[in-house]
Amino acid sequence: MYQFGDDKLEVRELLVKAFVSAWEHSDKHVDRDTYINSSINVIDSLQVGPEMIYGEEGQGLLDAELDHLPDLLRADGAWVYYEVPAENFFILTWMTDTEKAQAKVDALQDEEGSLACIVDLKQEWHREQ
Repeated sequence: MYQFGDDKLEVRELLVKAFVSAWEHSDKHVDRDTYINSSINVIDSLQVGPEMIYGEEGQGLLDAELDHLPDLLRADGAWVYYEVPAENFFILTWMTDTEKAQAKVDALQDEEGSLACIVDLKQEWHREQ
């Protein structure tokens, strides 16, 4: 599990932290656990690169797509989460620092119907039982 200051984190953990961060910036029309679980469960395809993740929503991840979840990604800068729910996709992009990440978020927030935020890597989420 990622500890603040680590230089790598798993795709799976980055996705969860991104969805937690997105929920914090959303209208919170559903509870946090429902938002996170539904965001994870509807991923239909996932393309993973060292500094970017692209995901599309659909019927859910296929077993063949799950092999990238333990892959390690950079954690030494900042990640920007961007989603367009009406178009069923999200992107996570690595930036060298928080200033560049915030500039990217500011530029993306001008697009109506989208959500953009910096992923809080310190954010914790434990599924309620």
